[in-house]
Amino acid sequence: MNRFLDLRFVIGLFFLLTGTILLLHKVFHPEQPDVNLWCGGLFVLFGLLMTMLSKNEKE
Repeated sequence: MNRFLDLRFVIGLFFLLTGTILLLHKVFHPEQPDVNLWCGGLFVLFGLLMTMLSKNEKE
């Protein structure tokens, strides 16, 4: 099965990308509130979980 047809993989990629953008924004703009740091970290963890779940599927 194609990986991009598996919604867990696509959702995981989306959250990884969004979380990385939020974390990078916090790094380059440290005067902003810590919301970007916490949300970005949670998004990255959730994205990793979703991509790992898509890898563990038996084909």
